[in-house]
Amino acid sequence: MRLAGIPESYSAMMLLGLVLGLAAGGFPVLTKEISMGSLALLMTISLSNVRLAETRGRGHVRDAALALAINYGVLTGIILLFGSFFERDIWWGWVLMAAAPSAISVVPFTSILGGKTSRALFSTAANYLAALGLMPMISLLLIGSAVSVESLVISLLLLIVLPMILSRLVMRFRIGKRQSTVVMNFSFAILIFAVAGANRDAFLGDPLLVLAISAVCIVRTFGTGLGTEFALRRLRVPKEERVSNVLFASYKNLGLTATLAIALFEPVVAVPATICIVFEVVWVIFLLRYYPRVPA
Repeated sequence: MRLAGIPESYSAMMLLGLVLGLAAGGFPVLTKEISMGSLALLMTISLSNVRLAETRGRGHVRDAALALAINYGVLTGIILLFGSFFERDIWWGWVLMAAAPSAISVVPFTSILGGKTSRALFSTAANYLAALGLMPMISLLLIGSAVSVESLVISLLLLIVLPMILSRLVMRFRIGKRQSTVVMNFSFAILIFAVAGANRDAFLGDPLLVLAISAVCIVRTFGTGLGTEFALRRLRVPKEERVSNVLFASYKNLGLTATLAIALFEPVVAVPATICIVFEVVWVIFLLRYYPRVPA
């Protein structure tokens, strides 16, 4: 890969942010504020690509219900099941991940992998609307008084609602695809740099913990994703309709998870999300090679 092309590469920028964060130890100050700012920018640019006019259609309601069942049913359940074996701080990290909506990247990845983009658009919009209620409910139910309701609600307003509003304004500037990709990749890399750096001791000082979390990340990404793919293939669902559901079965908004972990708790709570980001990058690389060989 040419050096000039690195900013446009999602996987290269995520790896760069992780490596530099572990090497440098992240930001010396304002980790919370920088994390929230970079995610807010990332969410705003990402959501500006979600054009609501393309999501209209009765058939999408059924698709959205299925996507919600897969993401907030199957994937959330798997995360909570395996996350319950960890100690308190790490368990809280899994709870926040389980409570988070699907990643915005489901939409562009659906398009790249040959799926129905309009299905992914509508389902993602429904997922985020549902998250405004489900995130506080799941977090309070499983974490309880340790999480501040006021802080959680304010964070959701800043990191979901505000970007939704600002994204409509950003759309008017007609930012090019390359420019928006570069901005999103840099924003995510900065977030990973901040979170990984803040947790350098956990990464480098406890390899068994990293190994255990990695094993869960593999199950909740590759396991649920491939399980959904094979189940839908047995039901003879066309590939263009399977793609988005496979992504909803394997992607959570880990940037949001990590940022909330730092904003509401301690940096160590963000460790599960930070490690799982690596496996989500590997997962999409795998899918880019898998789907071209799979019959429709």
